[in-house]
Amino acid sequence: MTKPSDKPILSEQAIAASEERFKALVAATSDVIYSLSADWEVMRELDGRGFLKDTHEAITGWRSQNVYPDDMEMVNAAISEAIREKKIFQLEHRVLRADSTPGWTFSRAVPILDNKGEIIEWFGAASDITDRKQAEDSLREAKEQSEQQKRLYETITSATPDLMYVFGLDYRFTYANSALLTMWGKDWDNAVGKSLLENGYEPWHAEMHEREIDRVKATKQPIRGEVSFPHATLGTRVYDYIFTPVLNEQGEVEAIAGTTRDVTERKQWEESLARNSKELQAINEEMAATNEEQAASNEELTATNEELAFVNQQLLEARQKIEESEVALRLAISAANFGTWFIHSVTREFITDARLKELFGYYPEEELSVEQALAQITDEYRGFVADKFEKAIYHNGDYDVTYPVIGFHDNQLRWLRAIGNLKADPSGAFSAFTGVVMDITEPYLAAKKVERAEESLRMAVDAAGLGTYYINATDRIFVASPRLKEFFGFRPDDEVPYDAAISQIHPDYRQQAAELVEAAFTQGTRFDMEYPIIGHHDGKIRWVRGIGEMQHSEGKDYFTGVLHEITEKKQDEIRKNDFIGMVSHELKTPLTSLTAIVQVLNSKLKKTDDPFVPGALEKANTQVKKMSGMINGFLNISRLESGKILIDKQPFIIGDLIKEIIEETNLTGLAHIIELQTCDKVVLNADRDKIGSVLSNLLSNAVKYSPKGSYIKVDCKKSGNQAVISVEDEGLGIRPEDQNNIFDRYYRVESNHTRHISGFGIGLYLSAEIVQRHGGKIWLESEPGKGSTFYFSLPVG
Repeated sequence: MTKPSDKPILSEQAIAASEERFKALVAATSDVIYSLSADWEVMRELDGRGFLKDTHEAITGWRSQNVYPDDMEMVNAAISEAIREKKIFQLEHRVLRADSTPGWTFSRAVPILDNKGEIIEWFGAASDITDRKQAEDSLREAKEQSEQQKRLYETITSATPDLMYVFGLDYRFTYANSALLTMWGKDWDNAVGKSLLENGYEPWHAEMHEREIDRVKATKQPIRGEVSFPHATLGTRVYDYIFTPVLNEQGEVEAIAGTTRDVTERKQWEESLARNSKELQAINEEMAATNEEQAASNEELTATNEELAFVNQQLLEARQKIEESEVALRLAISAANFGTWFIHSVTREFITDARLKELFGYYPEEELSVEQALAQITDEYRGFVADKFEKAIYHNGDYDVTYPVIGFHDNQLRWLRAIGNLKADPSGAFSAFTGVVMDITEPYLAAKKVERAEESLRMAVDAAGLGTYYINATDRIFVASPRLKEFFGFRPDDEVPYDAAISQIHPDYRQQAAELVEAAFTQGTRFDMEYPIIGHHDGKIRWVRGIGEMQHSEGKDYFTGVLHEITEKKQDEIRKNDFIGMVSHELKTPLTSLTAIVQVLNSKLKKTDDPFVPGALEKANTQVKKMSGMINGFLNISRLESGKILIDKQPFIIGDLIKEIIEETNLTGLAHIIELQTCDKVVLNADRDKIGSVLSNLLSNAVKYSPKGSYIKVDCKKSGNQAVISVEDEGLGIRPEDQNNIFDRYYRVESNHTRHISGFGIGLYLSAEIVQRHGGKIWLESEPGKGSTFYFSLPVG
């Protein structure tokens, strides 16, 4: 449909031909063809050509189906404008393609008008411009990246006056910093992408750089040169330049980076220096003749100057040493807090510093005379100090005295040491008596205290008849007192090496003593041991107790100690043990008979009608067992002290032995509950009977010192290569002061709660000795009122 026209209406045949040509045109184009209602609401037909979804019948809502949502407002505005002004609609915008992905189109629609000039239909075509738009976006992003890279380069290179640039392999500039653009008098757009000639280089200059670029491309090595080049504002300048290859990931040259520095001033300076050098050479030649004339005079002056220089150097060195000595002296006096004085030998003028006045109890602003200073010295020392003072001044005597003073104002006692000397004045008219005074109160009193302590110690050592010694930890030099030498059977003037002293210890004790001494050296443990000594000269056996420990003095380590002779005490113990052993052995025979008699009577009188008899016999049997246990204990002590107790080691399972001892203890009719907590299956190589006696003793003590009905817990665990057995009770507990002695022979805890409990204090002593002779340890943990736990450990295997 078209506007009204005066032209005759075309024939139907012409119209048909025209429509055929239009259809052929539509078929031949690759654009999307569409037709729309006058208000653009109805899409009558859409040939999407694979770009958009086809529409073969009239539909509404085509915009939400085909137009990209973000461009909807822009498309609607363009449609409204085309309808309002009845003009051709044309717009580039985004669409939703047939596969629902976004794309770009250039859409153009023509309005079809009726004979009244009103729109009756729109006919249009849309081209797919997605690839072009994507290319434009890529180009824009590349340009933005290029601009960003350019800004980055400019930021990096703007701080330097050097000319920095990059050549492509076609000799064209791909980058030039602002300094280079300024030199050319160009901006970026007029310089980058241009060749050397286009940027104002002379032909010879351009050809030279092109050859150098080719050389860098071929060798992949930098090249350096120097050239003159016109500057846009400064005129001809001299430049030093370097071309460096830029390599890609494959190691091939993709560009040439260049840096050029203006060295005009340096070249001018070098040229000026060369000219000055020539002028100087001419002057030197003129002066050479004059110098030859003066040479003779100079030789004489040189000799004199050398002598003067040598003397001056000696004077300077002497003066420097004097100044250094004075500074050092002042610093030393200040650091040591000394007081100083000066006395004129004729006028007796007394000049002191504030520190000296302070030592004599005077204030800094007060005057102090020699007589006033002497008056503060105590009576017993004043005459002695005054006499030394007069002799020092008038007879050049030595002056190094120590004396006490009482402070004039503070009445404080101070011990002072004064040292002075007399020095004649260069004029010879008088002498100067100078010196220092130092406060030695603390070290003096400390030394006196040490002297008194040492004297008291010597008196105590002599009164107790102790022998003393010390051994150097480094070389093991053994220094012994005369009394100690006597113990070892040596004479007072004999040399006694360490090995000789060890050799005099009885063979049965020698190894143990040597090991304890080594433990003191290596581990810092205390040495405390009783052992017999065989006299070197007299062969006499003496028992001694040795106590020693490591000491550190003057940067060295020493093992020091004392020896006390205990021969008489040991002999008394031996006699006592022999007596106990003899008596215990003698008691064993009647006690065995008594036990048999009680057992026979018990057997014969079981059926008696008198209920008192069985009970009495049972109590008698219990008391006989207690007596037998005590006698066995005394016999074991006797054997232990005499070294006759034997350890018969056999392998056995400790858990089985613990169960046996618990069963035996339960047979006595206890009112306690004994529990075996845990017991690992551990095999010991030990004396089964003696370890059993240790367990019996610990359980017996737990029963004796615990309330009836309480729990006694036995535990046995393996810890490393040790078996650890423990017996825990809920009894009285043991005070800390008793715990250190609990394993001593005959030691009993004395308290109101334990007086009614029988015993001689030998059970724990024997238990400790048995455990220690097996190479084990025994210890306890206890808190009064809460019970005790006794532990002992034995080697496994």
